[in-house]
Amino acid sequence: MSVSAVNDQFVAQDLQTNEFDYRPMPVIVPVSMALGVLSASALLGVVGILIGLIGVGVGISAVVTIQRGEGMYSGSWAAWIGMLLSLTFAIVGISSQVYAFQTEVPEGYRRISFSQDISAKGFSVVEGQSSLHPEVAELVGQKIFLKGYMYPQRQTEDLIEFLLLKDTGECCFGGQPSPTDMILIQMKKGTADYSQGRMAVAGTLALTRDTTPEGLEPVYALEAIHCERSRSAF
Repeated sequence: MSVSAVNDQFVAQDLQTNEFDYRPMPVIVPVSMALGVLSASALLGVVGILIGLIGVGVGISAVVTIQRGEGMYSGSWAAWIGMLLSLTFAIVGISSQVYAFQTEVPEGYRRISFSQDISAKGFSVVEGQSSLHPEVAELVGQKIFLKGYMYPQRQTEDLIEFLLLKDTGECCFGGQPSPTDMILIQMKKGTADYSQGRMAVAGTLALTRDTTPEGLEPVYALEAIHCERSRSAF
């Protein structure tokens, strides 16, 4: 056999080997890796946790796809890394939210929902007379902890008084909040700075007839001793 024929045979064998060595990577694998990286946002809030949970599902699908290929696909390590990253960040994010929820209420104060326990109750009408809903009336004079959003005003720092709304609807779109959808927060200790995020406030609930500089007339006031950005998303 000539040297040229031998070389041609080795070249053919090499090409055949390379052809069979190539294994494609499923598209779902880089998606799993991307979600694994993005799931780091689980440390910041609920949206990141959802990304992490989705990443776990996508990662599992990627691993299963590769295993069912019986050697046809590459990228097994990448699929595992993406899944494990998503799982780790999701667990850490959930744990952080649970811890924040369990520890954010000051001692001696009762957690209530602004929307469900105050706003949704509205007023009761008895013999043609409007009055507080009995369940809300029971909260007056009680030490409570609730969350809401600050109504924007001209002064943004060192506030000793501000309006807290149940949601961002009225303050973001220029509407006038219902009297039961807002609480006049009166700081008894320290001051507060305006923030667009969700706020957590603790204090003693009271009734008020005060009118704010914006011309709004809330029904409730809270003599607050604690005000900060909400630590948890719940």
